[in-house]
Amino acid sequence: MASSAVGTSLKEQLADLSKVEGIVAAVVVSRDGFVIEGVNQIAAMDLDGVGAVISAGMGASEVMGGELGIGNIAQSMIEFERGIAVVSVLGEAGTLAIVADLKANLGNVRYQIKKRLPAILAAL
Repeated sequence: MASSAVGTSLKEQLADLSKVEGIVAAVVVSRDGFVIEGVNQIAAMDLDGVGAVISAGMGASEVMGGELGIGNIAQSMIEFERGIAVVSVLGEAGTLAIVADLKANLGNVRYQIKKRLPAILAAL
């Protein structure tokens, strides 16, 4: 069975996603900021710290969507000096946070996330 298939573990789903060219980390974070599972190729990245800031950032983004009258957040992309964060809502289960390098094809990253979301949700 392929790793992106429904029925595989969350760790396997994230490991498979992290094999996409340009993706260096994939983390599922609960709504209250706790890391449910994560894989990462960056030794200096503290996944527990990532969980806390992702949760806070998504909370702020939800408020922004409400104040602007544009609805609920589905996905957020933020470009930094040395990488890109793509965060997708997993409903009440939490969020999926992806860290990609600046060379990543963002269209492909977004496509790969969308394609794998059902299996990731099933693994939760």
